[in-house]
Amino acid sequence: MSDAEQAEEIPTVRTRLAAMLSEDRIAAHLERKVIKLDGMVVEDLDTPAPPGTRIVFGGS
Repeated sequence: MSDAEQAEEIPTVRTRLAAMLSEDRIAAHLERKVIKLDGMVVEDLDTPAPPGTRIVFGGS
C-alpha cells in the first residue's frame, strides 16, 4: 500500500463531521473556532482525525 493510499484512509475532521452536520454548519462552527480535536482548536478541517481522537464543540 502506498503512502497516498494510507493517507486517504485516515479520516479528517471534515469527513468525520460531515457524517453528522451539513457543510454550512461545519463552516459556521469553524468560523466561531469552537471545533476542538483532542482539546486543540481546529483551524483546518483537513486535519487528520484518526479513530481514537476526540472531536468536541467548545463554548462560543
